[in-house]
Amino acid sequence: MDFEEQLIDRWNSAGFNQIAKDNCHSAEVVAKLFSLTTHKNHKIAWRSAYLVDQIHDLAPEMVTPYLPRIAEALPALTNQSVKRHFARILVQHDLSELADGRLLDACFTWLTQQDTPIAVKAHCMQILFNLTKIYPELIPELKIVLEELIPYGSKGEQNRARKILKQLG
Repeated sequence: MDFEEQLIDRWNSAGFNQIAKDNCHSAEVVAKLFSLTTHKNHKIAWRSAYLVDQIHDLAPEMVTPYLPRIAEALPALTNQSVKRHFARILVQHDLSELADGRLLDACFTWLTQQDTPIAVKAHCMQILFNLTKIYPELIPELKIVLEELIPYGSKGEQNRARKILKQLG
């Protein structure tokens, strides 16, 4: 199966979901898709990340070995779509051994940038909140960033920020 050709063809989420179902237990396919998430063609990178995300939903154990590489790659990503899918994957895992200063800085930075997509911000909020359980010293900074986001953020950003602030106490 030539994934690059399939990824360039017309988008059909049902078809892509079927590809994920058909290949969710193939380590070879997961490896190929993961390698394509850095492709220079935006569509190929995005759709590969989408499939990796879908496979993660179906068979998380197939993507778990890639978590360190995802956590390492996330701060340097420029493709917002890949960023969204990688952040979505990370938010579902314990990052205590994966999170480093670069990941934390990236999440805080993206929360303060207006051009960061809402979904990426929502995942960053959750990643940071999850990390406050391990690193409680992050709580004051996270509270400040979330409080500053509320007056200017979208309705979704405001809602998510309020929920996390409530959880932070």
